[in-house]
Amino acid sequence: MVSGRNQYILDFFKKAIETKKLTHGYLFWGSDGEEAKDTALWLAEYLKTDSFDILYIVPQEDKKPAGRQAGIISIDQIRKARKHLSLSPYNGLYKFAIIDKAETMNSEAANALLKTLEEPKKDTVLILITSKPGLLPKTIISRLEEIRFKPVSLDKIAKNFLLDKEKRYIDILQKPLNETFKYIEDISKEEKEVFPMLDSWLFLFRDLLVKNKKSTYYNREKLIKIIKEIQKTKDLISSTNVNQRLALENLALCIKNY
Repeated sequence: MVSGRNQYILDFFKKAIETKKLTHGYLFWGSDGEEAKDTALWLAEYLKTDSFDILYIVPQEDKKPAGRQAGIISIDQIRKARKHLSLSPYNGLYKFAIIDKAETMNSEAANALLKTLEEPKKDTVLILITSKPGLLPKTIISRLEEIRFKPVSLDKIAKNFLLDKEKRYIDILQKPLNETFKYIEDISKEEKEVFPMLDSWLFLFRDLLVKNKKSTYYNREKLIKIIKEIQKTKDLISSTNVNQRLALENLALCIKNY
């Protein structure tokens, strides 16, 4: 479901279709991958695309030892996408290929995809979804129209601050370190949970700072340092291929040590 904060994206596509300015390739990026996926599927549906003409690609399951990062999008998957897009639509006007977590493409896959972008067919739409656009080759980004999904505002987080999920994000900081690390281990497996948790932590410490609330544990200097560390971790996770679990563990350790 597309939220109100990103309604402008739906309006943009409706206008592009109305004026016949829909392009062959888009890069959907932002911290909310689920909303980007929903928008891609909404666009295909809005164009009355048959389900046979929609190919959805995600990273292959990682069969490496536990604790490693998620899998990759391989060249075989991109070849499948290229073949899919080379065929005429089964029942409609367009063929769609949606590549989720596009930053996980290996170099061979990225090079293969580049060939498709260099020679697009007029009846195809290729959408790459990522929360880490900085990990994609610039040669690919330059051939796509970028659509940024706005993150959840701190105001929205504030309104939902006492919901069970947000409360759990905050409560975990009060737990013993081993319990905190166990929670982080679990949440790092669910990428869509990581940024809401970090945003909740940001809201908590900014709220303490702005309202000058007295705290037994944190003075103003410590609060500023913690806020910087949280933002630094958010930037690191969103723009690099850092191990999310280790980054979150280091952050939790910093917060507890301040």
